[in-house]
Amino acid sequence: MLMSSSPLYVQLKSYITKLIENEFEVNQQIPSEFELMEKYRVSRTTVRKAIDELVKEGVIVKKQGIGTFVVEKKIHQEISDFSSCSAQLKMMGYCPSYLVKKAKICLPKPSIASKLGLNNDEKIFDLERVTYVQDEPLCITESCIPYKYIQGIENNDFSNVSLYKVIKESYGISVLNSFRSIEIIMCDDNLGEELNILENTPILKFKGEVEGLLRDKSVAKIEYFKTYYRTDRIKFYISQKAHN
Repeated sequence: MLMSSSPLYVQLKSYITKLIENEFEVNQQIPSEFELMEKYRVSRTTVRKAIDELVKEGVIVKKQGIGTFVVEKKIHQEISDFSSCSAQLKMMGYCPSYLVKKAKICLPKPSIASKLGLNNDEKIFDLERVTYVQDEPLCITESCIPYKYIQGIENNDFSNVSLYKVIKESYGISVLNSFRSIEIIMCDDNLGEELNILENTPILKFKGEVEGLLRDKSVAKIEYFKTYYRTDRIKFYISQKAHN
């Protein structure tokens, strides 16, 4: 029986959270509504409110006609701090891996050449990779980099190395700024297949340009990128300061 000055559903939510943390694995089914009602001697309304709160927080998921299950914790990433995806994942204790879908030297589309300040006849290195965390796709990123700054980069094996690490250590290029836009889109069949999700699932699309400091101390656009994130696997945070 629950005993506290807090609302019953808040107390029950806390108990269920502790159960999940201490006794349940990812994808394991938690006790049914009836079992929770019996164990804690609360009403169905209280149980449903506690469950609904945990569903909203992404702790559990309801499966129609089957039950309620523990879901994998989302990866948290600070959106205002620009660093490579792999660097942030490693700081959180994950070991990302990559599946290279494309790594080639080619002429850019006119729109991309314009964003990078290139002539249409200047080549780029076009790299597309799926990032995996714990054997599940997290995101897919396409990076377009002016080849004149990174000649020979295609000789690297990008299935196990950070792009920004290669750019810095091999070419002396440091990242300065990133200009990004973010929007929610519905994934198409191709993206769904790469990310292992259903077509028309909402995903986050990041796109933008990266400005860097070259070896000769000049500043230039060094990357145009597009990244598509699975929304069920990551949560972004934004830090903001008030302007007095």
